[in-house]
Amino acid sequence: MQYKQFFSRLFFYLKAHIGKLIFTSVMMMFATALESSIPEITGRIVDELFAAERDQQTALIYALALFGVIVLSSIFAMTSTAASSWVSNKVIMDLRVDMFAKLLRLPKSYFDQHPTGKTLSKLTFDVEQIAAAASSIWLDFIKSSMSVIILVGYLFYKNWQLSLTLLILLPLVYLAVKLSSNRMRSSSIKVQNSMGRMTHLLDENISGSSLVKIYHAQEQESKKFNDLIKNIRQQRFKVDMTGAFNTGFVNILIGLSLGSVVYFSSTLLAMSAGEFLSFFTAMGMLVKPAKSLVNINKPLQTAMAAGESVFGLIDEDEEHNSGTKQLKKSKGAIKFNQVSFGYNSETTVLDDISLDIKPGETVALVGSTGSGKTTIIQLLAKFYSPTAGSITIDGIDIAEFEVDSLRSQIAFVDQNVRLFNDTVKGNIALGQIDTMSDTQIEHAAKVSNAHEFIQELSDQFDTEIGEDGAKLSGGQRQRLAIARAIAKDSPILILDEATSALDSATEKQVQAAIDEMQKDRTTIIIAHRLSTVQKADRIVVLRRGEIIEQGSHKDLIDAKGEYASLYKHQFEG
Repeated sequence: MQYKQFFSRLFFYLKAHIGKLIFTSVMMMFATALESSIPEITGRIVDELFAAERDQQTALIYALALFGVIVLSSIFAMTSTAASSWVSNKVIMDLRVDMFAKLLRLPKSYFDQHPTGKTLSKLTFDVEQIAAAASSIWLDFIKSSMSVIILVGYLFYKNWQLSLTLLILLPLVYLAVKLSSNRMRSSSIKVQNSMGRMTHLLDENISGSSLVKIYHAQEQESKKFNDLIKNIRQQRFKVDMTGAFNTGFVNILIGLSLGSVVYFSSTLLAMSAGEFLSFFTAMGMLVKPAKSLVNINKPLQTAMAAGESVFGLIDEDEEHNSGTKQLKKSKGAIKFNQVSFGYNSETTVLDDISLDIKPGETVALVGSTGSGKTTIIQLLAKFYSPTAGSITIDGIDIAEFEVDSLRSQIAFVDQNVRLFNDTVKGNIALGQIDTMSDTQIEHAAKVSNAHEFIQELSDQFDTEIGEDGAKLSGGQRQRLAIARAIAKDSPILILDEATSALDSATEKQVQAAIDEMQKDRTTIIIAHRLSTVQKADRIVVLRRGEIIEQGSHKDLIDAKGEYASLYKHQFEG
């Protein structure tokens, strides 16, 4: 990302605050101008108070003037910093809002291809780096460049011969900054990437801490983490050393100039003590802003590297949603017409699948791992689109439906339950917290056999359940997920081994509730344990992305095919 592109993208978030930025800049200019007057005041103090007769009234005037300059400069600088901080934090907030909104609109394929940690790092670490360009970098640039301009002008005004050394100094400083820019940006990009990988590794180890301990993987994971932070340290060291070289180079040049001033002002040029002090003080004050201008390149390159990451996410293609028809009160008639699909061009996951599911019918999908069961569900929910063929609901191609209206007609219970760090009520009424009544929530809890344990919780339906339901048992989490599906009351129900985490007694109770919930609904069951699908109206057997047989449990057992073999393996093996 080049300078022009970076600032044009950042300007989109800054343009609403142009007035505040101008105010911030003006305040900082006033503060800088007042600070820059100090060398002249000190020079006159020496000449008028110490080199001549000392006058009490004159001393009071200079004392008050110096105090006033410092107080006013501090007030202007503080006001500028406050306004700048407000703008910076507003930009951070706006960027995060846009990034989170984009995350919610990204296709499932994005999350399949990008590690969670890297995405988290974009919203946490990277966006903070960009915000620096919106406030502190800009403020430093205004203050430092204004100081340099005023002080250099003042030095030429006081003595143009001594100031000629600056004509050599400034171009050399510019050259040092330009040569270091690419190195700094390259290292900063590597730091951004490593931070993303580190966040992902931390996420894995925190969520999988039990596995790490059980498998004694602490040393293995520690090695991964240490390698990552070592890489981050090395890249940051490169950035810091480049900045340090620039600063050292500038210090040497300024030191050379100051030495020249001392020598020539005391030998060849007739300068009074006050004039020398003014000139020397101004040149000394030039050191800090000159170094700031050099060092400003470091956070700027970091911000630009972060910009590639953040704006790259914002520019990601959103989930395809070209459908315009609204699906309401679906009958639940689902049809797969010669559907084929592959996650990439090299593999085929589903091959010429044709399946007609009638309204209210319960269909179970069985087959070994990788046979395509889950992919059928992904296509039905429009997380992916078929590479060939079509899928219809109530006789209309799902590609014609608006995505949200399509998914509003589908409820889903996964064997890998995902709960949110919210209340019990918030999890049951997910997506409908403002519209779903307490009566509906309570009914869903009773039907799913969750009501009893909810009543025993400290705040009942208002109890916070922790990250991913950490405060609940496996069976309680599963029942809460089932309650969520019941509360949604959708005509199409998808169950992915929904009772897998329940004990035998609870499973019977919940299975009865699920049987009740399935009435007048089209239900698709992804089955791993064949005991859960024997009552299905139809069982569809998949192998390597193809339907090889289908029928009732009895018909398939009598056919002595793939299903009969799987059944025998599970119950007689």
